[in-house]
Amino acid sequence: MKSARKPTPSSLAADTLDLLERVLDARLPPAYRDWLANRNGQMPENRLITFEKDGRETSTILHYLYAVNSEHTYNDLWHYHSNYGGELRPWYLAIGGDEGGNSIVLALKGPNHGKVFFSDHEVPFDVGLNVIAPSFEAFLAGLKAR
Repeated sequence: MKSARKPTPSSLAADTLDLLERVLDARLPPAYRDWLANRNGQMPENRLITFEKDGRETSTILHYLYAVNSEHTYNDLWHYHSNYGGELRPWYLAIGGDEGGNSIVLALKGPNHGKVFFSDHEVPFDVGLNVIAPSFEAFLAGLKAR
């Protein structure tokens, strides 16, 4: 008999976020940490992402934001990073994805710390990064209605 997973928590305690930071060996940008603490993977009302790719404005639709301890593995932050996050560590954290299977990535370290990127899964990681926003707050503010 298959055991059911617990429902996704709508918010996270500070000790869960502290554990996440220890596992990632990085501090989460404050706005993203606050988002997880208060909204843990909940979708924003607006989901249209616009950014510049190859010198042209392009767009995609935010399909999900990862939750910590999600009841579904497809949008669970732990599951994604333990199975697919190897190429991102230690500099980046995939925080969600679009409808085409591309990742929305947050820089955790280095000169891009705090910036949000679109990662095109059809090209090598270092080639497929495109800046969406200078911060998680700007990312949320820049989302538009579909």
